[in-house]
Amino acid sequence: MSTMTYVGTLKVTSCWCGIKLAIPDDLHSIAIRRENFTVWCPLGHKFVYGDTAEEQLKKERERRKAAERAKAATRELLEFEQRSHAATRGHVTRKKKQLARVSAGVCPCCNRNFANLARHMAGQHPDFTP
Repeated sequence: MSTMTYVGTLKVTSCWCGIKLAIPDDLHSIAIRRENFTVWCPLGHKFVYGDTAEEQLKKERERRKAAERAKAATRELLEFEQRSHAATRGHVTRKKKQLARVSAGVCPCCNRNFANLARHMAGQHPDFTP
């Protein structure tokens, strides 16, 4: 058996199996900085610094929930815009009908027919604004 001399700092950590071990501080720093960097315990297990499988699943669930919320918000906005568009179409249709009646000589205030609607409006309804 031989003895090894190490001049450096060791970081005490533990594997998922529960065994405590000391690894060089440089190795520990690299493992924390890199994604999915594997360090092996003396029993042959590998423990991964970074996201565990549970954390990855949790992040994926959160991402999907956020995507569903975004879809729902988009759907609500689309429905609101469709309702607004339908209401605007109704107003435009109503105004077109009113304009057609006025063009035919029907007073928009008293709904009577006049051959000279402009003269009637000026005399009988001077404060009317279309």
